[in-house]
Amino acid sequence: MALLYPRRCPFCNTLLDDTAPDGAFCPDCASEETRLAHLPPRLPETEHVLYALQGAMAAYYYEGIVREAILLCKNGGHPWHARELADRMAVRIWGAEAANVPGKRPRNELFVQMPLYHCIVPVPPHRPWPGVPGLALQLARRLGTLFQIPVLEALEVVPHATVQKSLTREERLQNAKKAYRCRPKVDLSGKRVLLVDDIITTGATVSACALLLLQAGAVDVTAAAIASKEDLPKEKRIPTEKYR
Repeated sequence: MALLYPRRCPFCNTLLDDTAPDGAFCPDCASEETRLAHLPPRLPETEHVLYALQGAMAAYYYEGIVREAILLCKNGGHPWHARELADRMAVRIWGAEAANVPGKRPRNELFVQMPLYHCIVPVPPHRPWPGVPGLALQLARRLGTLFQIPVLEALEVVPHATVQKSLTREERLQNAKKAYRCRPKVDLSGKRVLLVDDIITTGATVSACALLLLQAGAVDVTAAAIASKEDLPKEKRIPTEKYR
């Protein structure tokens, strides 16, 4: 399969070989991947609105090559890179053991033996790319495979809901509460849920979705994303950003 569908760097689309760090990105992107890593992965409540959530985490800051990789996946350009981005979430957020060659899966035996969550729920997209699953669903499916947890498409967008991207922070908070709903007959009684999205901006979307999951019976909900939109810490800033 690796010969038929060779893996590529999610940040620059370079063909990956045995020199790829962690088997997931090219050596040329290694320094930027490290610079943009969100350390620690837990998101500060001073930067986001995280009501109804047990906590929220992100692998990266939404900047530079990370931002470009996410946009390419979301806009239907490179949807196959969702696999590498989910793998990086597993490594950066939960400390999974990275693959040593491209195409292999990260491993986290402790996670499998003592699962933190009972299921994974993706945040549904407002405007899915025709014929391509939403990025959050692709991430959820890969994480479900890595951690042997079922993926439940428990949420859906309310028809004609306003897209969050066009709104101010306060408008996002109000709009998110009426933009999503649980699918009929969803029962999450007693379950610990991992809610997966591609980006956490204000936290309004994941918080509103978490509240719905709690109302459907979940005992707690934790959100995770590839990236979080925050100001970069001073030590991660560079004088002149040079992105690909």
